Amino acid sequence: MMPSLLLCNDKYEYAHPSIKNDANVLLSTLKLEPIVELSTSHRYGFEVLTHLPRKMNSENYFRQLSFAQQQSLFYRQIANIVHYQPGYVYSLNLPMKAFLNWTSFHWRDVTYPPNLVIEIQDPATFLLLNVAQRHVAYNAMQHVEASGTPIWMDDVNDELLIAFIEANWHLSGIKLDKNTFWTLSKKPSRLQQIIKKGQAIANQVIVEGIETQTHKEIAQRAGAKLGQGYLWPAIYPGQEK
Repeated sequence: MMPSLLLCNDKYEYAHPSIKNDANVLLSTLKLEPIVELSTSHRYGFEVLTHLPRKMNSENYFRQLSFAQQQSLFYRQIANIVHYQPGYVYSLNLPMKAFLNWTSFHWRDVTYPPNLVIEIQDPATFLLLNVAQRHVAYNAMQHVEASGTPIWMDDVNDELLIAFIEANWHLSGIKLDKNTFWTLSKKPSRLQQIIKKGQAIANQVIVEGIETQTHKEIAQRAGAKLGQGYLWPAIYPGQEK
């Protein structure tokens, strides 16, 4: 059984209208989306997400959060990861702006769990940064990775991948955007090229949007090792794994 944890993630499906003037996390339904080893179908880890009221827009919700509120929410998550079932990685999302201000964002007295992965949820922000800002963000990411916490870049398409290659960025992982995968699944050689390019700058390439066995086979033939998508149902607290 998964422990019942009250976590809030920076990548919500739905969001509460407001958190007023504090960073109290609303008690909500936790959702863990499996990240799976394609060759064995064994679970490698989970991306932590949260269901909140359908009426609310997640982008609007997080847009209203202050720097301090985002910081508080993230470290509440960190405090709870130790209660997760061991043997898997658990990824939590952060916006790229956190790495532009890492010395302020990072709580020095907090030790990150060894099974934590940080996903940068808004990789397209990279395209809006100037050279100096990119340098600051990348240095912060490298510092975090050197301390033992992998950084993954979420929702990477072919345009962003080329931009990261040209900038000589190297990270622990990239997650290939589902729409990119769906488009390139009809062009196997092109998909293979994109995955190889991803593997040149990242230790892990995770293919998102795998919804059928055929998708899984296409991704695996193209050289992907890990996948994520509706083929593997989400886990909710209280359900057996």
